[in-house]
Amino acid sequence: MKQFVFVYVLPLIVAIAITVNLALSNPINRFFFEDKSPQKSINADFKYLENFYDEPIYENQFLNSNSNAATIYLLGSSELTHNSNAIPYNFISDHFKVKVKAIGHAGNQCLSIFSQLLANQQKLDNAPIVIILSPGWFESKASKGSPSDIFLEYNSYRFLNKIITTQDSSEFYTYLKKRIATLFDEFNSPNLELRLMNYKHQTSLSFIHQTLYTPIITADQKLLKLRNNIHPIPQNNHPFHPRISIAYENFFINWDSLYSNSKKQVINNASGNKLGIANDYYPAFKNKKGHIQPVANEYNQELKDMQVLIKFLKEKHANASFIISPLNPFYYKNLKDLSPTIAIIEQTIKANGFKYLNMFEPDTNKYEKALLSDVMHLSPYGWYKIDRFIIDNYHLVHEK
Repeated sequence: MKQFVFVYVLPLIVAIAITVNLALSNPINRFFFEDKSPQKSINADFKYLENFYDEPIYENQFLNSNSNAATIYLLGSSELTHNSNAIPYNFISDHFKVKVKAIGHAGNQCLSIFSQLLANQQKLDNAPIVIILSPGWFESKASKGSPSDIFLEYNSYRFLNKIITTQDSSEFYTYLKKRIATLFDEFNSPNLELRLMNYKHQTSLSFIHQTLYTPIITADQKLLKLRNNIHPIPQNNHPFHPRISIAYENFFINWDSLYSNSKKQVINNASGNKLGIANDYYPAFKNKKGHIQPVANEYNQELKDMQVLIKFLKEKHANASFIISPLNPFYYKNLKDLSPTIAIIEQTIKANGFKYLNMFEPDTNKYEKALLSDVMHLSPYGWYKIDRFIIDNYHLVHEK
């Protein structure tokens, strides 16, 4: 009862009070709504962002074309934080006119990425997007989907506001509302956008739910309109340039040399063990065995989020492609138990007409130890494999 009062009744009372006393309410509203966050240092030419740092400039740049060069967006999770010369946002950006911009850190899984893209769907047509799908997302606790706190790192009230104000009753908006509702109890002081998505989902459950929640939705919509009038959503000061087509370059890459040298270096760095783990990381895994906890398809929320994400990208005609990253089968002793889930991921990607690179290999006799630096994060050798996939898939190099 107490939760009902604070979550539902109190917002209704506040909304009515503010609306009725609009003439006297500006100081109150400014107190509640004023953005008091400190100024941040902005790098407009970023190669990689852990998240958008709640910064409108970064959010507005997301999926934009450069004014004089094509841009490929690389989205993923913790693997993107392991910087090296071979990672695409360095290797490709340093050698080609085409630039790669990467966004993500641990926990940025399919629901988080889906919501980011839904908020920017007007930019998706022919947008070059590469998404790294980690097998670790689809097992154990991670299979429950993007954590609520991580979701909010990438989906500010501005992104969610864009979704609310531009979406209709599409299946994708309906899906996001349902997912927000499942996470709602985890949000600390949910903003108006999260509340409205949750309440709108609740109204779909029954006539009784609709009767109970409609007045609350009406009040929160008025409050949202009031807030937007006092503090309008920052507009993009950098205009959206028409997307520049990716053009090939007469550039020769000696892949054999890159592969050979990087593979040799990775093997040398892992000389102290038989698992293919870099010596610096090995003490953390010594005398341990990893165990995969597969999840039945009907309970695998991450798998469902992935299927909706891929269907959405197809409908919006995105120029998307996917990487299924590897896990170390010398460490994870039952890695093959995840193979059925990986097969579904492959089938979903292929059924929607997208290209992909599957680096997952549970068989120790077929797995290349040099692909990873530890048990799940790519080595320079592994990144060069991905570089080549991106370069070939998006035709960056002239085929002689």
